[in-house]
Amino acid sequence: MKKVFKVILIVVLCLVALGVIIGLVAHFATGKATDTEEYVIGDDSVKSIKTVVGERKANGVGTGVENGVTTKRYQYESDTVQDDLITYTQYLLNEAGFILTQDMDLTVAPSTVQCAKQSVEEGQVIVMTIEYDLNGYTIIMQKGTGTLTVNDAA
Repeated sequence: MKKVFKVILIVVLCLVALGVIIGLVAHFATGKATDTEEYVIGDDSVKSIKTVVGERKANGVGTGVENGVTTKRYQYESDTVQDDLITYTQYLLNEAGFILTQDMDLTVAPSTVQCAKQSVEEGQVIVMTIEYDLNGYTIIMQKGTGTLTVNDAA
C-alpha cells in the first residue's frame, strides 16, 4: 500500500512540476513577445505601440497562418485608450506609410481602426486592425498576397 501511495505522490508531483514549467515558459514567452520594440511580420516591421506611446500592460500575444495569411495579435490594457490610439494612428499614417481602409472615429468605443500598406515583399500587403474598448486594445497584423490601390477623391 505504501508503494502505491509513493507512486501516486511522485506522479502528482511530476504533473505539478510540469505545469509550473509550462506556465513559466508561457509567461516569459508572452512577456518577451509583447515587450517588443517592433512588430515583425516576414521582412516587414512597424514600431510597436509600446515604442510610440510608452509602456502598457500586455495581456497576450498570438500568431498563426491560415490560407496563406500570416496573423499576429498583441493585446494590451490601457487607462488612456483614446490618447494611445490617436498617437499611434498618427504614427502609422504619417510616418509608417499606412493608409486608412475604413473611416475612423476614436470617440466611439468599442470600435475598430484599420489601415494597410504594401509590404516590402512584392505582391504582399500588410493590414493592421486595432480593436479597442474603454479598457484596452488588440493590435492585429496580417500579411498576405495582394495589392493596395488608393482611390483619390475628386
